[in-house]
Amino acid sequence: MATLKDIAQATGLSMNTVSRAIRGSGYVSLKTAELVRKTVKELDYHPNRAAQDLRRRKSRQITVVAESYDYLHIEKLAAIKEYAANCGYTMGVHFTSEDYPQSTFAALLPDILEQNPAGLIIIASSGFIIGKVRELRKKMPCVMITFDGVPDIDCVYIDRFGGVYDSIRYLYGKGRRRIVFCETFRSRNRKLGYQKAVRELGLPELIISGNLKSLPEIRKDGVRIAKEMAAWKNPPDAVQTSDYMASGLLAGFAEAGIAVPQDIAVLGFDDRELAGMLNPPLTTLAQPSAEVGRISAQMLFERISGTQKNTSPENIRVPMHLVIRNSA
Repeated sequence: MATLKDIAQATGLSMNTVSRAIRGSGYVSLKTAELVRKTVKELDYHPNRAAQDLRRRKSRQITVVAESYDYLHIEKLAAIKEYAANCGYTMGVHFTSEDYPQSTFAALLPDILEQNPAGLIIIASSGFIIGKVRELRKKMPCVMITFDGVPDIDCVYIDRFGGVYDSIRYLYGKGRRRIVFCETFRSRNRKLGYQKAVRELGLPELIISGNLKSLPEIRKDGVRIAKEMAAWKNPPDAVQTSDYMASGLLAGFAEAGIAVPQDIAVLGFDDRELAGMLNPPLTTLAQPSAEVGRISAQMLFERISGTQKNTSPENIRVPMHLVIRNSA
């Protein structure tokens, strides 16, 4: 690989002159600049970006911290990495624990700061982490991907509230009048969207709490809950819940002889890979994870480059969309 010294020897110029010509800074005659450009091309010279960054104290890497290995987070990471690569940056990734955000994030911080990234994207909603990002954003550009907007931090969030609100109105438009909301892990915003919709529509508020943590237990709990609802004196005609819970509900309704969607509609949340493979295939709300990743990366690089005209923190809400299959 050609070096700056090789260019200098080939042109008969000093290394300082060659360096000025390549960087386009300082005085260099047009004739000299053209000679250097021609030689750079002939020798296939490429600047050492790492060395340049070290001299300029500027990193060409961004860092992303995610609170879990969830498939939906991986989609976000892939979109961020692609955007960063198109901007000429690399991406470092760290994972914290959503069960122990304080200790795991605090342990990561020294390593992150030592790497001196050009910016940070944090996928988390822990109050502790949000507080730390408030401090970090004073040192470097930071963007969060959260469950809710955070007024004093640049962040991107999926409109879970609006997604469920719209889905309940969709079910109402299909003639459903006794719609159950089955709570699962981190479903607060979804429940609020459900409650607002049923109040506006004059429907009864029917909320059931399912298993809130373990994925195998969520499906098992769904089977149990489906059988219980089937035995109600006045059973529901629709259920809105997570995809994982919905997989158990469908199995439970089948065992109880309840036809989906004829007797009861089931509408999921997430559009995970299993949704289209269930029987019947699950109608569900899709999380636009790749879009969220792309938007967060765009926001971060606008902050890094200084092209973002609005210097105040910005919150971007990304809508969900309904994937209609055969269960609702």
